[in-house]
Amino acid sequence: MDINNLSKRAQELWNEWEIRSLILLSLFLQILLIVIGNRRKYHTRIVLGGLVWIAYLSADWVTTYALSSVSRSQGGSGTNCINPTPNNIPAFWAPILLVHLGGPDTITAYALEDNELWLRHLLQLAIQASTTSYSLFKSWGKDPLIYIAIPIFVAGITKYGDRVLVLWLASSKKFRDIQSEEVDTFQSEFGKKFPSVGFFDMSEEDLNKGLEFNNIIPEAVYLHEAHFLFQMFKIFYADLALSHSSHMASYRILSSKKKATEAFKVIEVELGLMYDVLFTKVTSVCSTRTILRSISFLSSASALVAFSLMVANKCAYTETEVIISYILLGGGVVLEIYGFIMLLLSEWAMFRLSLLKNPWANALYKAVHKAIYSDNNKRWERDMAQHDLTDAHITKNGALWKMVKNSLVCKPTPKVCFLKLIGEDIQSWEVISDELKELIWEYLKDKRSRYSHEMPQPDPGMNDLKEILAERGDHVLKKMGCLEEFRWAVVEIDFHGSLLLWHIATDICYHDDIRNNKVDANNQLCKMSRSLSNYMLYLLSERPNMLPKGIGQARYKQTGIQLTESSWCWRSKIITSTHWGSEEFMKEIKKKEGDVSMLHDACKLAKELQSLETSEKKLTNEQKWRMISKIWVEMLTYAASNCGWKEHAQALTRGGELLTRVCLLMAHLGLSEQCLPRASTSSREAQNP
Repeated sequence: MDINNLSKRAQELWNEWEIRSLILLSLFLQILLIVIGNRRKYHTRIVLGGLVWIAYLSADWVTTYALSSVSRSQGGSGTNCINPTPNNIPAFWAPILLVHLGGPDTITAYALEDNELWLRHLLQLAIQASTTSYSLFKSWGKDPLIYIAIPIFVAGITKYGDRVLVLWLASSKKFRDIQSEEVDTFQSEFGKKFPSVGFFDMSEEDLNKGLEFNNIIPEAVYLHEAHFLFQMFKIFYADLALSHSSHMASYRILSSKKKATEAFKVIEVELGLMYDVLFTKVTSVCSTRTILRSISFLSSASALVAFSLMVANKCAYTETEVIISYILLGGGVVLEIYGFIMLLLSEWAMFRLSLLKNPWANALYKAVHKAIYSDNNKRWERDMAQHDLTDAHITKNGALWKMVKNSLVCKPTPKVCFLKLIGEDIQSWEVISDELKELIWEYLKDKRSRYSHEMPQPDPGMNDLKEILAERGDHVLKKMGCLEEFRWAVVEIDFHGSLLLWHIATDICYHDDIRNNKVDANNQLCKMSRSLSNYMLYLLSERPNMLPKGIGQARYKQTGIQLTESSWCWRSKIITSTHWGSEEFMKEIKKKEGDVSMLHDACKLAKELQSLETSEKKLTNEQKWRMISKIWVEMLTYAASNCGWKEHAQALTRGGELLTRVCLLMAHLGLSEQCLPRASTSSREAQNP
């Protein structure tokens, strides 16, 4: 076959299938988004997030391009049921694309920045609606199926308008304005129910009665607790302050939990509700939402029925166009039904169902809860990313350096290679164990017990909360009587430097103890310490915006480069001529130390930690690791309280970071500067003589 003829045939084939392929691709992207759009709320995997990102960005572009192509193709010579017009596509394909631009309910925004672009989407709605109207106008009176396009056009305007509305309500300015109006009402009504002075003496039954939890079935109590805490979370996110009585209620709710897993479960559901508000249309089950869904569904269903009847009368379209039209109309109906089912199975619908408080509603709630929500582990992947400095590839002048591991060759897995390709330097994920949750929860409760929650006199602007939130390892060391020895590693250095010091020192101590048979490889304290250590370094390396500002990136790179250049690896069981703790080795790495490298000081810290057993402190190995694990928890809480709510909200698109869960737990316990302290007794007497 001649190459020119082949090229001509390919061009003719593309001209024939260009619009068809684009509109089918648009439908496929809608299906993909509605199925996986909200799964990133529960999953931390990078691959899922990348797939959602590609589908989200492609969907609007493909649909807009297809809509413009449909508009250009309309308006040829007339068509009728007897004499079809060649290459004339059905007129109602244009409004179907307008429906696609409205997007699925499971994802309206990929990132927080998308909510700020609501005005751009409003303009796009006007432009695309005009384009669709123009396309319909050109075909008016020429296509017998033009009347089918009218209900679809109404559904498209409704669906896209709903998307713009959701984006606007989730934008930072509007969100803050709404919460500014609601916070006073929320706190005044709450203050009438609960005087702040009575919270400590109030029983759990009285608290549940005041919050109207007492008539809720036991399976739904956690959902009502999460929804109540969610009302406060919105206030935190808007950077507003909570009254003392309000956060005391959340403190009592969480402190009543007997296990850390119960407290974390409530927090995870609460984070899921916030994700829905910021990134989806699935925010509530109300009359307005029901009306909008009814309009969209009835329009799609009526168009499908009308098209079937008109095709039965042998209306003039090719078989291919009829099949594609059935796929588009049927697919639209299926998507509406699927979206409605997803809404009915959401926490929002379950919450409204439990409020009915009648036998049939309670029975239905129990059945759905047992089938879907009973095992929360199936929904939430409680993982935290791990990044070990000794395994990392350090970039220097565009070259990749790899840690030399004494003849131990570590071949990167395909998963690690993929993460490298997309810029994520994560070695693995570690399950957030129940033991780690318990360690964090007990520490937070101890931290809360030291907070007097009163405004001291004479300066009401100062209270002990500031000092408690500023702790980043020094309190644990002080409690263990080791602060003076290790003050230089926690107090007299910036947070990023301290993080690197303790990360390397933790690694050294672990492998040194393993070599000397002091601990078992499965020791819980060691595992939790290393997991938190690697997680905090992951934040420093990949999520620096979630940590306090500093020169962490520079310290990280220089320390890693020095590790590479020294070809030093303490993990190897091969006995080298120079021990890591010897004076010769310390002098060697001191010579090569950069301006902000932490390697020398980290070795010094590890050496001092390993000598605690023989020092005057005489700490046992178990006590040493318990201290190290609590230091990491304290550093975690310090980082959590110093991370902005916008960064925490953005992390929800990745399944939610452990840092975010800890920050929210602290805020609900009152360990946040947004929680107003109680006025002291003398102050109240002065105000009420």
